[in-house]
Amino acid sequence: MQDDPVLGISAGQLWLDRRELIRNLGAQMANQAHRELLLFSHALDPDLYDQRPFLDALQTLALARPDLPVRILLYDSQTPCQNGHRLIELARRLTSRIAIRRVENDDQKRQDAFLIADRCGYIYRQIAGTMEAIADFNSPGEAGRLRTTFIQLWDRGTTDLQMRQLFI
Repeated sequence: MQDDPVLGISAGQLWLDRRELIRNLGAQMANQAHRELLLFSHALDPDLYDQRPFLDALQTLALARPDLPVRILLYDSQTPCQNGHRLIELARRLTSRIAIRRVENDDQKRQDAFLIADRCGYIYRQIAGTMEAIADFNSPGEAGRLRTTFIQLWDRGTTDLQMRQLFI
């Protein structure tokens, strides 16, 4: 595997077969994103997305952009909310920069999971529950196809009441 792939420059698929590879490349891709990060996940696997390098990268991107640069689609928000997932807490603090929606019931038959950065990089798991993935830091065609799918799912998704924090 290439030592330090660069988002938007390093082309070529990387085959990932371990959790730490997916975690590390996900954090690296998020860290290099300058415009947008989209995440489609069943339940925000904490081993991948509740890790300081990934969270720091999301926070940096969110604070650097005035629009909504980070969007996350989930099947299940109850588990990460109950377990104190730090990404949920970050989204609650930066509501105008990080948005989380619940996948519409009819779309919950999908088995895949993916991360897209700046419309050119992606990490794709065909089966969300496995730790086998394909990543590419410069594949605008495939990243664009996944982004189109994400936007369609996003538009049908709903705001999840569990994401709201009550201040008393």
